[in-house]
Amino acid sequence: MRHRNFIQFMHSIVHIDNMNRNDTVVQIAGCTFDPHIEEIMGGLMIGSTVIMLHPHGNMDLAYLLQIIQDKQITSAIAVPSLLERLYVFINETNISLLKTIRSLCYTG
Repeated sequence: MRHRNFIQFMHSIVHIDNMNRNDTVVQIAGCTFDPHIEEIMGGLMIGSTVIMLHPHGNMDLAYLLQIIQDKQITSAIAVPSLLERLYVFINETNISLLKTIRSLCYTG
Protein backbone atom coordinates (compact mmCIF):
# COMPACT_ATOMS: atom_id res chain seq x y z
CA MET A 1 0.00 0.00 0.00
CA ARG A 2 1.40 3.38 -0.96
CA HIS A 3 1.16 6.25 1.51
CA ARG A 4 1.48 9.93 0.83
CA ASN A 5 2.25 10.90 4.39
CA PHE A 6 3.01 9.57 7.84
CA ILE A 7 -0.53 10.03 9.16
CA GLN A 8 -1.96 7.84 6.38
CA PHE A 9 0.75 5.28 7.13
CA MET A 10 -0.19 5.18 10.81
CA HIS A 11 -3.89 4.84 9.94
CA SER A 12 -2.94 1.78 7.87
CA ILE A 13 -0.91 0.36 10.77
CA VAL A 14 -3.94 0.77 13.05
CA HIS A 15 -6.30 -0.64 10.41
CA ILE A 16 -4.33 -3.90 10.17
CA ASP A 17 -4.03 -3.93 13.99
CA ASN A 18 -0.25 -3.88 13.91
CA MET A 19 -0.34 -1.22 16.63
CA ASN A 20 -3.24 0.26 18.56
CA ARG A 21 -3.95 2.60 21.45
CA ASN A 22 -3.91 -0.27 23.94
CA ASP A 23 -0.35 -1.25 23.06
CA THR A 24 2.81 -0.59 24.99
CA VAL A 25 5.54 0.03 22.44
CA VAL A 26 9.26 -0.22 23.15
CA GLN A 27 11.58 2.23 21.40
CA ILE A 28 14.26 -0.05 19.97
CA ALA A 29 15.38 1.80 16.84
CA GLY A 30 18.05 4.45 17.10
CA CYS A 31 17.17 8.03 16.19
CA THR A 32 19.13 7.68 12.93
CA PHE A 33 16.83 4.89 11.72
CA ASP A 34 13.40 5.79 10.28
CA PRO A 35 11.35 3.26 12.32
CA HIS A 36 12.03 5.28 15.47
CA ILE A 37 9.47 7.79 14.13
CA GLU A 38 6.85 5.02 13.98
CA GLU A 39 7.77 3.79 17.45
CA ILE A 40 7.75 7.17 19.18
CA MET A 41 5.60 9.62 17.22
CA GLY A 42 3.32 6.98 15.72
CA GLY A 43 2.79 5.29 19.05
CA LEU A 44 2.01 8.56 20.80
CA MET A 45 -0.17 9.76 17.91
CA ILE A 46 -2.49 6.75 18.22
CA GLY A 47 -2.48 6.79 22.01
CA SER A 48 -0.10 3.92 22.77
CA THR A 49 2.27 3.96 25.72
CA VAL A 50 5.87 4.37 24.55
CA ILE A 51 8.73 3.00 26.65
CA MET A 52 12.13 4.56 26.00
CA LEU A 53 15.27 2.51 26.57
CA HIS A 54 18.41 3.93 28.13
CA PRO A 55 21.17 4.84 25.61
CA HIS A 56 22.37 1.66 23.86
CA GLY A 57 19.65 -0.30 25.68
CA ASN A 58 18.84 -2.10 22.45
CA MET A 59 22.34 -3.64 22.55
CA ASP A 60 21.98 -4.99 26.09
CA LEU A 61 19.75 -8.00 25.46
CA ALA A 62 19.26 -8.87 29.13
CA TYR A 63 18.14 -5.30 29.81
CA LEU A 64 15.88 -5.28 26.74
CA LEU A 65 14.19 -8.53 27.77
CA GLN A 66 13.77 -7.23 31.32
CA ILE A 67 12.06 -4.09 30.00
CA ILE A 68 9.80 -6.21 27.77
CA GLN A 69 8.77 -8.23 30.80
CA ASP A 70 8.55 -5.44 33.38
CA LYS A 71 6.67 -2.98 31.14
CA GLN A 72 4.57 -5.71 29.50
CA ILE A 73 5.55 -4.62 25.99
CA THR A 74 2.96 -5.63 23.39
CA SER A 75 4.45 -4.13 20.22
CA ALA A 76 8.00 -3.89 18.91
CA ILE A 77 9.83 -3.13 15.68
CA ALA A 78 13.39 -4.34 15.10
CA VAL A 79 15.91 -5.09 12.39
CA PRO A 80 16.44 -8.78 11.49
CA SER A 81 19.98 -8.82 12.93
CA LEU A 82 18.70 -7.72 16.36
CA LEU A 83 15.89 -10.28 16.27
CA GLU A 84 18.41 -12.99 15.41
CA ARG A 85 20.68 -11.98 18.32
CA LEU A 86 17.66 -11.86 20.62
CA TYR A 87 16.55 -15.33 19.49
CA VAL A 88 20.03 -16.78 20.08
CA PHE A 89 20.25 -15.06 23.50
CA ILE A 90 16.86 -16.44 24.54
CA ASN A 91 17.82 -19.96 23.44
CA GLU A 92 21.21 -19.84 25.16
CA THR A 93 19.84 -18.51 28.45
CA ASN A 94 16.55 -20.43 28.44
CA ILE A 95 14.70 -17.18 29.09
CA SER A 96 11.12 -16.97 27.85
CA LEU A 97 10.01 -13.39 28.36
CA LEU A 98 8.19 -12.55 25.14
CA LYS A 99 4.77 -13.66 26.34
CA THR A 100 3.26 -10.16 26.20
CA ILE A 101 4.36 -9.39 22.61
CA ARG A 102 1.38 -9.47 20.25
CA SER A 103 2.97 -7.59 17.33
CA LEU A 104 6.61 -8.02 16.38
CA CYS A 105 7.63 -6.41 13.11
CA TYR A 106 10.99 -6.38 11.42
CA THR A 107 12.34 -3.88 8.95
CA GLY A 108 15.61 -2.96 7.36
